[in-house]
Amino acid sequence: MSKGKRIAIGAIIGVIVLLGGAYVASYFVAGNQLPAKASVDGVDIGGLSPTQAEQKLETELGPKINEPLTVENGDASTTLEPAQSGLGADYAATVANAGGGFSWDPRDIIFSLTGGEAVNLVRTVDQQQLVSAVEQKADAFTVAGTDATVKIENGQVVRTAAADALELDAAETAKAIEAAFNDGKSTAQAVVKNTPPAVTDAMVDEVVKTFAEPLLSGPITLTHNSDQMQIAPGSLAAVATIKNEGGKLVGEIDGAKLYADTEEARRGLKLTDAKNASFKFEGGKPVVVPGTPGQTMTEADFVAAVQQAALATGDARTVAVKVTSEDPKYSTEDLTKLGDLVVIGEFTTRYPHAAYRNTNLGRAAKSVNGTVLMPGDIFSLNDTLGPRTAANGYTDGYVITGGRLVKEAGGGISQAATTLYNAGFFAGYKDIEHKPHSLYFDRYPAGREATIYYGSLDMRFQNDTEFPAIIQGTVSPSSSGNRGSITFKIWSKKTYDKVESTELKKSGFYTGKERKVSADNCEPQAPIQGFTVNWKRLFYKGGSVVKSEDYRWKYNAGDRIVCVPPGSETDG
Repeated sequence: MSKGKRIAIGAIIGVIVLLGGAYVASYFVAGNQLPAKASVDGVDIGGLSPTQAEQKLETELGPKINEPLTVENGDASTTLEPAQSGLGADYAATVANAGGGFSWDPRDIIFSLTGGEAVNLVRTVDQQQLVSAVEQKADAFTVAGTDATVKIENGQVVRTAAADALELDAAETAKAIEAAFNDGKSTAQAVVKNTPPAVTDAMVDEVVKTFAEPLLSGPITLTHNSDQMQIAPGSLAAVATIKNEGGKLVGEIDGAKLYADTEEARRGLKLTDAKNASFKFEGGKPVVVPGTPGQTMTEADFVAAVQQAALATGDARTVAVKVTSEDPKYSTEDLTKLGDLVVIGEFTTRYPHAAYRNTNLGRAAKSVNGTVLMPGDIFSLNDTLGPRTAANGYTDGYVITGGRLVKEAGGGISQAATTLYNAGFFAGYKDIEHKPHSLYFDRYPAGREATIYYGSLDMRFQNDTEFPAIIQGTVSPSSSGNRGSITFKIWSKKTYDKVESTELKKSGFYTGKERKVSADNCEPQAPIQGFTVNWKRLFYKGGSVVKSEDYRWKYNAGDRIVCVPPGSETDG
């Protein structure tokens, strides 16, 4: 090789060494300090070493990074602590982006040596931790849904609006928070999911339009021939309800209640009830009174007509009801086939002469006479006679009060109760209610008698046979020196061959005391002996007793009552 070539090669090598040295020097210069113009989010870090730059950024930007982040949606909001929510900053990466640190990349070296530029802070997000933190704040955005409601109250539609249920969408909200955090914002918008309620405003709108409004639009009219009845909107509203059935609001009318509520109004249709065949007395004997058919509107037909009219408008709110013919339960043929009725129970009691007895017992016999008892019917003497007042045809007579006899309106009626009780007893009828007197009077069979007092004591028995019956009542008035009598007969068909009473066995006799009474209404009273009596009712068929009933009653002893002038010493 020539000397010239050696010099040229040496020169080239020298240049390479010189350039390499300069490159290495630039590497060390760029790696030991940040470019002069380097800054992060307004914080100047030019000329600082990477370590110094990281410390400065953490000192100046760290407080802002760790400020609570507000998450909101409408009126609802909450806050997240970034450090506990997976949100932070990578200061080392930020410094590196700003030109800090060693790099053999010529571009990095040139960027550093030419002064650098402003860069953004590198923010970090731990997605799993962020979602978990958001889920813990879900309650702040959770709103329970509210069903719309509707009801008919006091004839008016009353409704409340629906509200959707709100639920935080944690995953989508985390994305929104991440975006806001990366943009350096302090507020993020929460993402919520809306769930409609089970009963919506639209459902209420529909049932109001199709049911409530037509129902309340005016009265409805039900007709039969030229007769009619009206049902006011208030009456319809009182029996209307709205229910949720299968996700749909349905209006209903309680037809059974409306039917009961409109009993009086239905009289406007002038439907006639079927009248059972019955009996009356002619010539002292029962004869058949023919029955008559009636007209009936069943509850089902009534409800059908109401439902048709109630949801209609205008003239369509007037509907003709379906009426059917109704046969009597007991027809003329039924009673005629029975043939002649016979007396199955009869009893007579006698009484001493007293004008009040003739009046009161005569009134009682007349009130009872002709009473028909169909199978299952219960006879009530109080209901049949009514209040024993002067206006009702009764006069004052004696009754037992406090163990002594005093005068009251309707006195002596217990004789009618006793007589009729025994007629029912021997007819074999079921004893529903009766109470013997507290004191014994020898004109009655001991124990087998009944007292009565309007409003508290009644005498009732039931026709528990399969045959209808009619009661006959007569009085033979008393006169001066002659006793009167009252008789009741029950006419029907025989269920038993005969009904008898065993001997009335008395025992346990005892006496009362003497009492002095100064009351204005005092009546002297002879002592009345008390005792206990036992007997049986026997029912015969085919010559044998097929049923037996035991009875027992204890009579009080009646005190001797001595009337003394007012102010005298008495016994109570």
